[in-house]
Amino acid sequence: MLRQFSYDFRLLTADSYSHDLRLTTYDYKGGSAMTRSILIASGKGGVGKSTVASRLGRLLSEKGQKTLLVDCDAGLSSLDVMLGVAEDVAFNWYDAYLGRCEAAEAVVHTENGPDLLPAPSAVLPEQAPDAVKNAVDALADDYDVVIIDAPAGLSTGLDRAARAAKKAVVVATADEVSVKGAAALAKTVTEKGVEQCRLLINRYDVKAAKKGKLLTVDDIIDKTAVQLLGIVPEDPEITYSTVTGKRGDKNKSAKAFARIVERIDGNNVPLNLKLLK
Repeated sequence: MLRQFSYDFRLLTADSYSHDLRLTTYDYKGGSAMTRSILIASGKGGVGKSTVASRLGRLLSEKGQKTLLVDCDAGLSSLDVMLGVAEDVAFNWYDAYLGRCEAAEAVVHTENGPDLLPAPSAVLPEQAPDAVKNAVDALADDYDVVIIDAPAGLSTGLDRAARAAKKAVVVATADEVSVKGAAALAKTVTEKGVEQCRLLINRYDVKAAKKGKLLTVDDIIDKTAVQLLGIVPEDPEITYSTVTGKRGDKNKSAKAFARIVERIDGNNVPLNLKLLK
């Protein structure tokens, strides 16, 4: 059973939001926590969606939560590279779907980080709508959190990924095209049965937004009609740190991700735009 929270999205000052930003967490049932399955999705490519997925997976794992990252982008997989395990991939969730291996045999374990269920290296010859869901269902009892990285856009791949998720984090940047895509995607995943959808604004530049060069936070929330989970500021270090796995925990993007993870865990961490500058 989900714990329900009320949200107030009124902007109190130019720099702070007072509403509850938490992504609600599952209550305990029968003495053990139910696995949380969270879809990470975007309406268009290039917004840093896979970076968000890998960062959240690493941080949740570091907090002691058994975490599985699922790469759903058949033919364009990237999480194996980001996690530094590309050479260790032998099977993937499509192999499990075809009976070539068990789902557990496809999982790649990383050193001191989240596990990975890789995507196929080629585009699938069939839709295989339940391929990801079947693998996640088979593995769910072994994990506290499953982070599902969907391919960008409204493709068959999104449908395949959404079937395995109960919640969604929609990633957008502060431009009109990305926000339009995020609005369409949020509507689509809700129609597909995802119970809860939240917005993560990535690569946000506060100064550019104030000058009118980018959409403001209020604009993005209004245009997407999705409740806010958090904001990650523009940070030139993030590409390097994501690919190498070496990150500075004191830079502004790392701090923003840490706050977002706290909200995913059900902790009430207020948002202050001054912290993003």
